Amino acid sequence: MHKPLIVAAATVLSFSVVPETIAMEAQVAARTMAVETMVRTDFDSTWDELASELAGRNYEVNALAKEDRTMKVLFRAEIPSHYVDCGEISVSSKHAQFGDRNYNFLAANSVRYLVADEEVDELVDVERRTSLNAIANVSLTPMGQGTMVRVDAIYVMKFRTREFGRNIEARASDDTLNFDSAESASTRESIRQGATSKPVTVECRANGTLERNIVAVLGNPS
Repeated sequence: MHKPLIVAAATVLSFSVVPETIAMEAQVAARTMAVETMVRTDFDSTWDELASELAGRNYEVNALAKEDRTMKVLFRAEIPSHYVDCGEISVSSKHAQFGDRNYNFLAANSVRYLVADEEVDELVDVERRTSLNAIANVSLTPMGQGTMVRVDAIYVMKFRTREFGRNIEARASDDTLNFDSAESASTRESIRQGATSKPVTVECRANGTLERNIVAVLGNPS
């Protein structure tokens, strides 16, 4: 059993505003599902704590609109499976000289692996890189016993695959999925398994970790 090499680093980085982010912001208001938490502090205290805690962690607070009781938080993860579920992909190849090679990996994460092409008798190096950007919309609503904190997000998942070999006709593919806290999105990938390829449907959806992590900075919500 040959295991793929996970390429992504286990860190979360901030990222600057780009046109893609602006387009994401325009979609946030239309979301219908979110993580909601009631905290036992007034609006001003909750706002100040949330803004301070987020800025001091691995987030980038992109916009604060206290008069509208909303803030937007940018986020980037190089190991997307911590925050989204895109299922699994299996790869296998058989070769008299190079042996059997079998892999099973999370579709959300970056991997690199070798498969044996039986037609040209060589190992093909396949590099599949992924990345995840998100923008979370945080809204605070004063309530009689505290403040309601609501978080939803828009996600942009990128896939980039490259093949390397001396005698093959190398292929390259790039794809992007856009989805939100409530919905999923899918794409079709062509996965090399030696000389042949197989079509795989990759469907991604948020697992709620990002939304929960944001409200969790407030301590122990009720």
